[in-house]
Amino acid sequence: MKMQIIVNIKNEDGSELTEPTTVEVNIPEVELFTGPGVFDEVFDQYERGVLEARNGVVEEATEKYLSEVAKKKLSRRERCKEGN
Repeated sequence: MKMQIIVNIKNEDGSELTEPTTVEVNIPEVELFTGPGVFDEVFDQYERGVLEARNGVVEEATEKYLSEVAKKKLSRRERCKEGN
């Protein structure tokens, strides 16, 4: 079984600032939750995988965001040089 996590960074007008960032992570099958004795172990597997994937996809989305910030700063500097 897989979980897909998608991060979209959007402008106020709803347009996308960057391409969506997507990750898929394997999660335990529902059938593995066979009773109270295994719940903690199976849920721990689920949680560790999902948290690691979430952190990775947010890190990647943040890199895309900062790349857009750098592009804007560069274009502002170029406009300032042209104006002088």
